[in-house]
Amino acid sequence: MHAKPGSAGQKAIASDGPGQAGFPKYTTTLMLQSFVLGLIPPIVLIAAMVLRNLTLLTYTHVMSAVLWTGFDLFMAIIMGRILGSLDISGRVEVAKRLTPSTFFIMPSLAATTITAGIYLAMSLGVFNLSYYWIIIALAVVGVLTAQGFGIFMPNGMRIFVELAKRNPDRERIARLNWTNIRLAGVQGVLQIAVIFVMVNIASLPQAKADINPMIILYSLVAFAVMFLGIYLFIYRNAIRSYRKGELDRKAISTLRFGLYGHIAIFILLGLTLLFA
Repeated sequence: MHAKPGSAGQKAIASDGPGQAGFPKYTTTLMLQSFVLGLIPPIVLIAAMVLRNLTLLTYTHVMSAVLWTGFDLFMAIIMGRILGSLDISGRVEVAKRLTPSTFFIMPSLAATTITAGIYLAMSLGVFNLSYYWIIIALAVVGVLTAQGFGIFMPNGMRIFVELAKRNPDRERIARLNWTNIRLAGVQGVLQIAVIFVMVNIASLPQAKADINPMIILYSLVAFAVMFLGIYLFIYRNAIRSYRKGELDRKAISTLRFGLYGHIAIFILLGLTLLFA
């Protein structure tokens, strides 16, 4: 069985002496790389919509979904076993690199997969609420969205903020990272279920779509409101930590970049409506 983050033999490792506040030097590089990678899925989706290319649209949806699902399964099956063999110090070192590396790319893959999926279903003439497979797909996607934007992403941000503190709570970092690893497994299972649903949707007869492209706008607005609400709440707590001297100005600037970067990704996805 995997060792739990708060096991007794590991608590001694959690209390390091006062350190230098701020992110490690490699954090900025990893975040920039994640941002660049995060821009690719929505840009490709825009290209598919501008060109009216069904093949490219299908490719964008499938590849985003495969990468999203593959990452979650990798996190649960491989990273879960690795982290289970590490002490708290080792888990913190993994979190220092894993969190900024996935900061933009994971929300981008999730949002692009869902947005492209709706466009694809509409293009194929199967986005009709009279089909129970569509209802099931929307329900599972709703659960995935709630987990991703309500638990996975906030935990990642909390880890990010904690890592930048002068005296980070290592047990909290390990616990939050462990929660995300296990949640990734749940999401992986749900995404496999969605793939099964998609296979059945592909065989549905064409029908007049009873949902217009505005559903994309409503979905993106819902994603953005949920995301920004949670992000700003955690950002406000980071400002308080900064005023207490627990965080430096660079950490706040990095978090602000994270906010603007995610807004940019959502704007790119919103631009697809111009070509719907």
